[in-house]
Amino acid sequence: MSKIKSGYTLWLPKETCMGMIVFFDANRDTVNKLPIVDLALKHQLAILFITTDNPVEFLFAEKKMIELEGYIYEALSKNKIPKNNLLYCGMSLAGTRALKLAAFSQTTHSQHKIIPKAIAICDAPLDMVRNYHECKKASELNLNPIGATESEWIAAYLKSNLKGTPENALKAYINYSPFCYTAENGGNAKAFKNIHLRCYTEPDVNWWIENRGRDYYGMNAIDLAALVNQLKILGSKKAELITTIEKGFKGDGSRHPHSWSIVDENELVEWFVKLPAQ
Repeated sequence: MSKIKSGYTLWLPKETCMGMIVFFDANRDTVNKLPIVDLALKHQLAILFITTDNPVEFLFAEKKMIELEGYIYEALSKNKIPKNNLLYCGMSLAGTRALKLAAFSQTTHSQHKIIPKAIAICDAPLDMVRNYHECKKASELNLNPIGATESEWIAAYLKSNLKGTPENALKAYINYSPFCYTAENGGNAKAFKNIHLRCYTEPDVNWWIENRGRDYYGMNAIDLAALVNQLKILGSKKAELITTIEKGFKGDGSRHPHSWSIVDENELVEWFVKLPAQ
């Protein structure tokens, strides 16, 4: 896997900064800025894009979480941005990173203890026990070249970094996963009980069946729904599942429910701005 330049890109409003939106992906293009940048700046919010040197960073290593937390801390402290008004965002694996870092910051290993007020994730894989088994199945069935190749790589990557399969390294999979359905109380789910959480997904199962040979068990939607449900069971009133219909499209216009396009960015920013102070 080719490395990328680690670090961050920060957009700042011209006036006093009231908070910050953090994206955990490699889109650090300062020329072709995303629409959400202007939406954030209009509301006097900074917007930060942070990455390690790995474009498919799973955050297996603690030092990588320390690195990302350090970038956020530097952006906050150097620009006098309120630490208590942060929104973490991420699509797919970047959403997994957002949850991983929020959970890590609540541990004794965290130096800065930066806990976001809110998190918005879009179709992120959370339960790596399920994810491993479904990737293994998709790889073996080989019904779709794109899906099979990606799935084979993910299964092997999980097995390598977690030192085995869920059958012989279950504890490692549960400890790593932001949420695990088969673990008591969802494993690490409690870390998000006091954080405003939005989970976006477009559970178009027919698209997945026809185009990838996958059903509900092979969709990240099942993780998101289960996490929100678990948090409600734990007493959270801050978690919500947002499902959409036929809003998922890639940048080239092709249909794909696993896309950030299902997120109404304007409504998301408005929601965050209206959240009560903590």
